[in-house]
Amino acid sequence: MSFSCDCDDREDEDSLPEYETAPDLALAALLTLMTSYPDHPTPAIARAIVAHLQVVSRDERHDKELSRSAAQLVSKWEALEVLCAKEAGVHPVLPVRH
Repeated sequence: MSFSCDCDDREDEDSLPEYETAPDLALAALLTLMTSYPDHPTPAIARAIVAHLQVVSRDERHDKELSRSAAQLVSKWEALEVLCAKEAGVHPVLPVRH
């Protein structure tokens, strides 16, 4: 089972957080990102939130309701990324569906 996070441009997957061995770390990171977004609404933070929502939604070790809720929030945060990018005058990164 793989729960990679593509929330930045790092090439070395060994440098990514250890979500496979610590699933709660992805959830903690997600909560941190979501609570920091109102103070710093950037496309990069929205994109990181989307990536973490996807990680949490796919991880079968989390409660089914939590995973389902995370999955339902993905499209909303993708839209926020696009809106934020338009406001900032930057071209958003289009989401990659797996």
